[in-house]
Amino acid sequence: MNFGTIKNIFTLKLIESYSSEDDVLVKYGKDLYKKFLNTLKESETLKTAFIVFKNIETKNFKSEILANEYLNESISLFDGFKGKKSLKSEIKKLNKILESINMDTKSHDFTTNELYSNLQNLITTPKNIHNLEKIQKSRKFVTEWMVKDKINISESKEEDLIRKDINPKKFLNIAINKFNEKYKDSLNEEEKYILKVLRENNEDTIKNLVSSLVKETVTLVNKHLSESGENTKIKEKLLDTKDVIYRMSEDNGDFNQNVLKLYELKKSLN
Repeated sequence: MNFGTIKNIFTLKLIESYSSEDDVLVKYGKDLYKKFLNTLKESETLKTAFIVFKNIETKNFKSEILANEYLNESISLFDGFKGKKSLKSEIKKLNKILESINMDTKSHDFTTNELYSNLQNLITTPKNIHNLEKIQKSRKFVTEWMVKDKINISESKEEDLIRKDINPKKFLNIAINKFNEKYKDSLNEEEKYILKVLRENNEDTIKNLVSSLVKETVTLVNKHLSESGENTKIKEKLLDTKDVIYRMSEDNGDFNQNVLKLYELKKSLN
């Protein structure tokens, strides 16, 4: 299995954990992805692969000549990684992590991205007379990919690339599906509107929805505070809840998830 596919498996496990309501599963997903990142940090080969795969996947070039030059430079970065430090050898470390959670990487039918498999061919296939055709086909595929129009992500530090490796749209789609599954038989007008806003994924509309839900939820918290009398424990919990709500309103990077969290909180307070 190629590096790009393995990278996506770890990312998917993290995404699945974030969409879970089980704190144990959330921690499990975070810990698994942390192992992935730590393995990358300890291996110059895997660290290089992460950056190269990300850059090749997202860069745009105006001509195949420029794309080829960049591709040659990228592949040459692996010239110093031979034997136990080769990409094929270092990938085994990641496979062991997956096998430790009882994921059989050999028998599972994981979807393999053609770009990833062709790029790994160029990095790992020995250059000899028998492999020329295979190498040429892979080079053609990758070069053509690099001149296609796509959203560009500029090169940055590896930490930035790792953060950007998590696609917010995947989180959003999972969250919407969970929300829809939970309420599909009894959606009221507000719930239908929330789903509509999330599907359209317009940043301004989502921000307005978050702002509206924050105001409504804070109003409910204040109502419970006034009715709690002298019960200090309940008041402390309500004040903590209020603090969490205000933090959600300021969390610019996670508005989509906060819509669902705020709505759930609002329902529990009603």
